[in-house]
Amino acid sequence: MKIKDIIKKQTTIIAIAVVLVTITVIGISYAIFFDVKKNTEDQKITAGTLELTVSGINALKLSEPMSTADGLASTPVSYTVVNTDSNLPAAYSLYIYAGNGNTISLSSIKISTDGSSSSVLSSISDTLVENGTTYYRIDSGTLAAGTSGTTKNLRIWIDEDLVADEINNGNLNLQLYVVSEVQE
Repeated sequence: MKIKDIIKKQTTIIAIAVVLVTITVIGISYAIFFDVKKNTEDQKITAGTLELTVSGINALKLSEPMSTADGLASTPVSYTVVNTDSNLPAAYSLYIYAGNGNTISLSSIKISTDGSSSSVLSSISDTLVENGTTYYRIDSGTLAAGTSGTTKNLRIWIDEDLVADEINNGNLNLQLYVVSEVQE
């Protein structure tokens, strides 16, 4: 009888150990392929072989609406996309979407990716819709294996036509969404 009890206990301990090791391996594998490093000014997002570095985030902290001319002349947020894989090219798309708690209409948000022209965020026609959320594509491209894209600038501002009361009592939460696909 005692031998059977000992075997059952050892089998249970082995099964628990296997489950814990499996969970640890999955967690470490995910951590290796996805990482976000951020501070008050810069962020680096790594997902698989794609690395997105965003600098100058404080430029997006606005206290009042701007004219289009002032928005185009404002300090940009710069970003660079790098394909860290040495063997495979990667395609990417960079989207902006409204996070939770927004009370300011996206039709009042202007965006410029080239510094010379602007468009209303909600008028961007190249979109992706997932689970009821609309993602507005602001950039896309393909990077050869082991190469870096050019550093690009992004300016976002609230249009001056918005009434001051809407700004004082409003909330705007925009987020970046990166989609990457390795080309085989």
